[in-house]
Amino acid sequence: MPYGVVQDMPGVSEQEYRQVEKHLGPDRPPGLLAHVAGPSDEGWRIINIWADQAAFRRFQSERLVRAAGLAAQEEGFDAAKAAAFRSVSVDGAEMPF
Repeated sequence: MPYGVVQDMPGVSEQEYRQVEKHLGPDRPPGLLAHVAGPSDEGWRIINIWADQAAFRRFQSERLVRAAGLAAQEEGFDAAKAAAFRSVSVDGAEMPF
């Protein structure tokens, strides 16, 4: 069942987003159906649609946590901002496909 995740990250810039993104690697994570990211009034917003919740959790534990940790070691990245994001998840019952 499709699983959507919306992440709002107050105060996060495109530069900080790109610092994490470069550590994720060039290949598309298994199960990722759609990825949209861009500025919001408060900072940065990411919207992902996954094949299912398990695909998202695998990506989160196997790649995202590592990438954020590597970015946190770089100058210009405020790890405290990344830790303060708000997330909303939606399962396939609410998605029209």
